[in-house]
Amino acid sequence: MAYQEPPANKSAVRRAGQAISAGLATDEDYALVDKWRAAHGYVINTFQAWLKGHINKKEYLVEFAQRLKRRNTVVDKLRRRNAGGEALIIDVSAMHDFAGCRMIFNDIQQLTDFRNYIHSNQVMRNVEHVLRHDPSKYDYIEHPKSSGYRGIHDVYRHFPRGSTRSQEKKPWDGLLVELQYRTRAQHAWATAVEISDLLDGERTKFELDASERGRFFAIASEIIARRHEDICRAFVEVSTSDLQLELQQLEDRMGILRRLELLKQFEDEENLQNHNVLNIYRHSDRLLELEVLPFKTAALAIAKASELEASEESVNAVYVRSDNPKQLRSAYRNYFYDPVDFVKIIQAEGGL
Repeated sequence: MAYQEPPANKSAVRRAGQAISAGLATDEDYALVDKWRAAHGYVINTFQAWLKGHINKKEYLVEFAQRLKRRNTVVDKLRRRNAGGEALIIDVSAMHDFAGCRMIFNDIQQLTDFRNYIHSNQVMRNVEHVLRHDPSKYDYIEHPKSSGYRGIHDVYRHFPRGSTRSQEKKPWDGLLVELQYRTRAQHAWATAVEISDLLDGERTKFELDASERGRFFAIASEIIARRHEDICRAFVEVSTSDLQLELQQLEDRMGILRRLELLKQFEDEENLQNHNVLNIYRHSDRLLELEVLPFKTAALAIAKASELEASEESVNAVYVRSDNPKQLRSAYRNYFYDPVDFVKIIQAEGGL
C-alpha cells in the first residue's frame, strides 16, 4: 500500500504553517502542510496494528478506531489566537494529533488497567515508539479541561521496529501520534458537544469563550462524572443538586437536549469498510446529511477527504479506519449524529 511520504524539508513545512497562521499562505503552502498531514496515514497504520494486538489480549471490550486530522481543522488551529493575539501554534510540524487512535472503555478501571499495561516494561521492551511526556501531563480525568472535557491522551513519537537501529532513516520516523483513552460516559459527553456545536454553528469544544452553552456542557460533564463514575473534580464547592438545578435552568433557556433528541441518525452500517471517508454536507433544505464513502486503500480515502475539505459543499469530511464497522460508528458518533448515550445519561443522572 502506497502512503504519502512527508516532505523532506521540515523547515519548509514550518514556514508554510506560519504563513497559514498569518493569513499570507499561497496554494503551495497549503499543499505542503497537506502533504505533511497525509503522511500520518502511515503512522495510523503502524499504531492500529500494534494496539489491536494488545487489545485482543484483554478479556474486556475496547472499542477502537483511528482518524487522520481534517485539513480544515489543521488550518483552524493554525489561525487560532490567545487573548493577547498571539498564535497558539508556532510550529505545525510539532502538532501531535495529525494521527489519532481512540480507545473507549466501559469504565475507568478498565481504562487505567489497559493504559498501565501499554506503558509497562512487558509491552514496551520490544517497542521503539517513544512516549514524549510524563504520563500525567494529559490526564484530563484527574484535571478536566474548563470545557468539561475528560479523557487521557498519550503522545508518541513513531519509530517502527528496527528503525532506531538502522543506519537508514525511514521517511516516517519521528512523526507523532496521539492516543485517546475515554470511558463510554466521557465519550458520550464529547460526542454530544461536537454534534451540538455542528448543529448550532458554535465552538464550545475549543474553550474560546465563557458562554451559557459552555457552562451547560461543563456542568453536564461534572454531573456525569459524579453520578456515573463517582469522581468530583470540578465545581467542588457546589452540590450536585445545585448543579442539576442550574443545568435544568440552562436547558429551559437553550433547549440543547431537546434538539439532540430529535436528530435523525445514520443506520446503514453495511456501507462501512476498513477505509472510509465520512462526509457531512448541507442538503438543499439546509439540513445536514451524512455520506459514507468506502475505499479499498488508505491513500485513496485520504485523497478524497482532502478533495472534499477543499470544496464548499462539504461541512465536515474526515478519513477514518476500523476493521469493525460497529466500533467505527460508536467511536465517531459525532459523524453519525448519535448523541443517544449522552441524552440518556443526563436524563437519568441529571434528572432532566
